[in-house]
Amino acid sequence: MNVESFIKKLKESEEYREFAEELSLDEMSTTAGVPGYQTPNAFAKSEEDFEDHNKETAEVYGYKLVPKKSKQNFESVYKQAMNVINEGTYNEFRKDETRSSNRKINDSIKNINRTIYEVERVVEHALRLKTEMNVDQRTLWGESMSRLRKISERINRITKKIHELGA
Repeated sequence: MNVESFIKKLKESEEYREFAEELSLDEMSTTAGVPGYQTPNAFAKSEEDFEDHNKETAEVYGYKLVPKKSKQNFESVYKQAMNVINEGTYNEFRKDETRSSNRKINDSIKNINRTIYEVERVVEHALRLKTEMNVDQRTLWGESMSRLRKISERINRITKKIHELGA
């Protein structure tokens, strides 16, 4: 065996590859080299302290803070309205004096619209999945087909009531 073939065989060996990788590793980084925060007052102890600090800083630079607006949480309003409808009876809904009749009807229509939008998205997702996965109608369970028929009947009844509401 000549020297060139020996070197070639040596370079092809697993031990040589590991040795070469160790040599080629010039630099390594670990998180152990990262120092901790050197700013002990970087984080406020409470939200009130944070707001006080912001106010003081703004005043130093000649600014003043704009008061926070109270955010109206539409989702909670929606949930409250749905709770009134779901948990209460029609008489409770009708006798609720916090809103006028027109307001109750308008809020109900808004809630219906939002709910139908959510239902429509779920239907679109299910239909898209059915199309993409080539799910045949025959592979759906009988229970699912029964539910689909009931949903269709309910939607027809609701459609008639919505027409009455708009008339």
